[in-house]
Amino acid sequence: MYNEEHLVTADKEGNFYCRAVDAVLNWRENQQVCGVGCPCFAMTDTVAGKDGCFVCRYEEVQSDKDAPLFPSVQGLDKRLEKAYRYAANAHHGQYRKGTKIPYFTHIITTVNYCMELTDDVEVIQAAILHDTVEDTSVTLQDLQREFGERVARIVEADTEDKRRDKPASETWEIRKRETVSHLADKSYEARLVMLADKTANAESLLREWEQTGDAVWNKFNMRDKKMQEWYFRSVAGCLAEFSDTSVMKKLLEYIDRLFGKKAGHE
Repeated sequence: MYNEEHLVTADKEGNFYCRAVDAVLNWRENQQVCGVGCPCFAMTDTVAGKDGCFVCRYEEVQSDKDAPLFPSVQGLDKRLEKAYRYAANAHHGQYRKGTKIPYFTHIITTVNYCMELTDDVEVIQAAILHDTVEDTSVTLQDLQREFGERVARIVEADTEDKRRDKPASETWEIRKRETVSHLADKSYEARLVMLADKTANAESLLREWEQTGDAVWNKFNMRDKKMQEWYFRSVAGCLAEFSDTSVMKKLLEYIDRLFGKKAGHE
């Protein structure tokens, strides 16, 4: 299988075993996972300079359940390895909404985009851990103890108050309006992680929408496509400082493809 600049061994149907999520994925179905942010991506020296490859193989389908959820790759920063391992365990058994795609693929895609924006290890750690407090039993105190004050504060800034005492469909709009209204007050690092996260979400949505059309919105707490568009465009508008980055350009491209270009957009 050839996926952009990366090589992964797959069978003729496109299946390959991803050690990062401990599952069989299928590249023909556009499942997100591959990228330089994936802990399975190993950098190697070549005659031409730096090159890289993934260590996932379809033949490794019979995985050792006692093994880590992702491999220890030579050259991977130990601080990132620790964050990956922590997040993989916290999110283990979770799936992307309405799919059989392991949730950890979203983490990897978010980190792919984060690495386009920064090489700050603590910010990348926060990107890896950004959903642990919101969506698992992990607490901010846990993160502070394991990863330090700065990482915990970035994650806290990007953690939504889920209001779990009420149905999520009833609180969707107020939660998203809170995110938009407070985004300008967050730290630069928190806004950077937010951009990476929302770009990963938009990419995933676009991939599904291209296969299922507007039926994709039916699985969400907010099924109104116009409200979804409002949220994505509002977040992008609050992150204008990143307008010249490759990640923001991708986010805007994904939004326009999902919802149609607005008047005045080239």
